[in-house]
Amino acid sequence: MADRRRSQQELGTVKRMDNVERRHVAVMMADVVGFTTMMALDEDGTLAALRAHRAAIDPLIANHGGRIVKTTGDGLLVEFPGAEAAVRSGLAMHSAMDARNEALPASRRMTLRIGINLADVIVDESNDIFGDGVNVAARLESIADPGGISVSESVRDRLVGTIDFEDAGFQQLKGVPGMMRVWKTRSADVPGKSDLGSLPRSLATIAVLPFENLGGDSEQEYFADGIAEDLIGALSHDRELALLSRSSTFAYKGRNLDVRLIARELDATHVVTGSVRKASDRLRLTAQLIDGESGATNWSEKYDRMEADVFELQDELVETITTRVAPSVRHAVGRRRSSRPQLDAWDLTIRGQYELNSYTRNGLERSIGLFAQARELDPTFATPVAHSAGARLALALMFGVRGDGATPFETARREAELAMKLDENDFFARLATSMVSTMHGAPEAGAHHAQWLIDRNPLAPIPHNMLGLALISMGRADEAIEAQTRAWQLGVHEPMRFDVANDLAYSHFAMDALDAAVSWAGQGLRLRDHLQTHYVAAATLGLLGRAEEASRSVMRILELIPTFSAGRLAKRLVYPDDRTRQRFVEGLLLAGLPE
Repeated sequence: MADRRRSQQELGTVKRMDNVERRHVAVMMADVVGFTTMMALDEDGTLAALRAHRAAIDPLIANHGGRIVKTTGDGLLVEFPGAEAAVRSGLAMHSAMDARNEALPASRRMTLRIGINLADVIVDESNDIFGDGVNVAARLESIADPGGISVSESVRDRLVGTIDFEDAGFQQLKGVPGMMRVWKTRSADVPGKSDLGSLPRSLATIAVLPFENLGGDSEQEYFADGIAEDLIGALSHDRELALLSRSSTFAYKGRNLDVRLIARELDATHVVTGSVRKASDRLRLTAQLIDGESGATNWSEKYDRMEADVFELQDELVETITTRVAPSVRHAVGRRRSSRPQLDAWDLTIRGQYELNSYTRNGLERSIGLFAQARELDPTFATPVAHSAGARLALALMFGVRGDGATPFETARREAELAMKLDENDFFARLATSMVSTMHGAPEAGAHHAQWLIDRNPLAPIPHNMLGLALISMGRADEAIEAQTRAWQLGVHEPMRFDVANDLAYSHFAMDALDAAVSWAGQGLRLRDHLQTHYVAAATLGLLGRAEEASRSVMRILELIPTFSAGRLAKRLVYPDDRTRQRFVEGLLLAGLPE
């Protein structure tokens, strides 16, 4: 924690002269070893593999307070508030890449070179950075060892006794006048975790892509999505299978991509594709199981059934896919007949999910109405009850919508409890219960329900974030950051990804890692204009003395809730300790929020 506090005070000096911003920062340049050769051999596959690796390493940059200034093909230009943050981020990036490479075939493995320099830079209106120090970082990167880091002497001098470096002597760097002394280090030289990068390759990792709607009626789009979503949920009950989340796979909807490239980006061993045609009361469905590495079709089948047989059809799909992917699994077919929902209630529920996934105010409000209709038709169906709880919380937390009568938090708590009574194995019931438990002062229960979900499907991102929320409420910020970082890495296409960034900002605030908190708040606000993120942005920027930026968040808070105050928020903060809550309120007051 002390290391992180030092980084925000060490450098990051800002001066404005003649409307030009100058900063003293640590500049990192990184690129992939042999990338040009890899592109020549397999352009599309190399780019897909690069995107998968970037999903693992980008959050490690933000966790150390870094800001990705720009990307150039395989290259990254990043600024950090200080030398230690930059070097430790580089070591973490190498460590994550090593962990991923161990689990991947040779064609997907990549290694970085990294160069780091301390420099005065000029920041333009687009937030790009310029200066001789940037060029030095690029030259240091070019002479770095694969899997290693080259740094200038000024970087090394700030870290003596903290990180071990090897003296690489005085070197002539291209375009840099005179000789420069260079120091090197590599990830293996610093003990620590190498996690947050690899996937559980002992499992079969399945990506169920959205089924194509062949009915020609856009109104039926939700039905095709519902078939695929239910298939993901049903397959995830088997412990020998790892199911990629709906958000990960549905990002490819409507994109005509080779399934091998999709598998490479998602680290999937198998891909399920299909199509649906719904006409009157009949249902025609095709499904294929494809090997993610070779692209070969392992199994394909066509079905022509009555719509009322949709649940039996889902069971049949699960049985076939499970048997072919993980033959050792003795799969018990689907849900018990008595637990299957009434068909029209299921139809209304998947319509509601379609609206909920927009995470717009109107979409969330429409989804609650659809879930209520589903509940009227089938009071024993847990999923719409749980979804309703989630939608109410999203409306309150994102848009400040409180509704009439009971608070949305209390209503959501009651709905989550009911959903669990109806079906404790329902994914969304557990998810809603985890969140409301934490928000109502029972984070241990929140952590329990989140871990239950993770144990059954480790690739679903949101349970990891719910675990992180519970951990920060228990005062375990380091562990919270680890869980939330995993959620960010897994949820590249997650609609709720802005909320993961938001929670990472809160967790880093608890660690006094204010630069990282600002970095994550910025990530969140770039994804969604989110009320909760404006709170943490204002508090953090206020403490850092960045008044102009802090005031923008305060203005947005008061625009959404004109009567809001720092004292009102203090009562709802998830932090268990008085010190962190007081620091948060202090930051809000410094930012200009009324007391």
